Amino acid sequence: MQLEDEHTDVSAIPRLETVADLIEIAGHLEPSTAVVPGGHRVEDLRLVESARDHGIVDRIILVGDRDRIAAGVAEVGIEIADDDVVAADGDQQVAEATVELIRSGAVDIVLKGDISTPIINRQMLPLAVRQTVSLATVFDAAPMAGGRPMLMTDAGVTTVCSVDRLVDLIRNAVDVARMAMGIERPRVAVLSANEKQIASLPSTQIGLELAERDWDHAVVCGPLSLDLAIDPGSVAIKRMPDLPHAEEVAGRADVLVCPGIDAANVLYKTIASMTKYGDASLASITVGFPVPYIILSRADSLETRLASIALSAVCAKRKPSDRKPQETGKMSDAQSGPTEHGRAPKSRAQNSHWVFRAHVVDRAGALTSIASAFSNEGVSIDTVVGHGFEQRACVDGSVVLTFYCSEAEKDKMVRKIRRLSKVKHLEEHAYESQSLRKSALVLATRELKPQDVVGEKAFLTSELVREGPGGLTYFLAGSPSDLDPVLERLESDRVITDIVYSVLSH
Repeated sequence: MQLEDEHTDVSAIPRLETVADLIEIAGHLEPSTAVVPGGHRVEDLRLVESARDHGIVDRIILVGDRDRIAAGVAEVGIEIADDDVVAADGDQQVAEATVELIRSGAVDIVLKGDISTPIINRQMLPLAVRQTVSLATVFDAAPMAGGRPMLMTDAGVTTVCSVDRLVDLIRNAVDVARMAMGIERPRVAVLSANEKQIASLPSTQIGLELAERDWDHAVVCGPLSLDLAIDPGSVAIKRMPDLPHAEEVAGRADVLVCPGIDAANVLYKTIASMTKYGDASLASITVGFPVPYIILSRADSLETRLASIALSAVCAKRKPSDRKPQETGKMSDAQSGPTEHGRAPKSRAQNSHWVFRAHVVDRAGALTSIASAFSNEGVSIDTVVGHGFEQRACVDGSVVLTFYCSEAEKDKMVRKIRRLSKVKHLEEHAYESQSLRKSALVLATRELKPQDVVGEKAFLTSELVREGPGGLTYFLAGSPSDLDPVLERLESDRVITDIVYSVLSH
């Protein structure tokens, strides 16, 4: 994947604030075409349909057994054009057909589906445009470096890490950091178990050799232990190591280069385990081919899978000729929640009802990020209302959402949303909480009497707003537990014909 040339202007790329933002960013670039070799697997079809719903891709080409693809498409319930199904028998033919699509320039992203990894990789390798193909992983983790996005390499492709191979890994990683994360001159830490030279620990010698080299568009320091690479507090305690470029990199690294696949894979799996509790996010891309290549683990969460497609789309579309500053997405104030992207809807009867009120900067962009966080966890938003100035990102606003899920799922959503860059503060409430007031504008067919607006525990606030040819408009307010039954009763009795409402905390 040739990401840049001498005309690249990284200064035009906004700095990435969270991994979750990749989904929003990719959704506002030109949509990509994705090909899925072995494209019959239901989980892959749901994933690419989710990417299509987010505007990341607009065309999905499925390669494989036509009958199995048709069965998978029918089970998921998505639409795939007949021309976008490429029939092929067996993994070898599937791999060859996929490579031909890449050679023809018909696709922007390759997502490995249900196909043997060695077979598809053998067909892909002759296409490589770089000397070394490597895996770059963008991540953020709340316990690490204050949760700011970083990049690590290589947790899944490169098994032999000689000096020359690590040079290639650094170059690949730096390109992704520049193109996808907007870091003009990434600070690169070559990791080891110790920052001192130890003869029995080759990674310490390799780290120093890499730090002493001249680098374009990056500053490299090594060997550094993980804490000295990302934690300024550890640097203050242990003191600045006597290494080239330590003043620039120590405690502030953007890119972590692991000394081998063992260390990288352990670090990756550690961060991946944090994603299950909403404390981290991951996105990975295989660099070195004409187009981004995604090889997902079966253990990766839906969020990781979708973010990986978004990362690949960003890298595929951010070329010197079409790069431009990120635009802010727009959503309607009263837009309902996202689709479930193939997941079965959660039963309301088995879950609790919750209310989030998020205080945000850039209300429209925040609403998109929050909706993506809910979608990635398969939690449906019941209602959503935004307040604030859509055209003035510098002005704070708020987003109020109601939804059904378990308490554990709600706690995970709290952690995820509080980590979004556009969310300044988040309040959480049980829907039945007496600290909430629910307001409603209703259109009534007749005058409302006191007996019409008595709740279970109290009378509602009732005020006539205006009279018109279509009926009487009333403002009603009370606790959700009082207001909801009244609205249901009046609607059932056809006393009111229209309802617009929101939930607000005191």
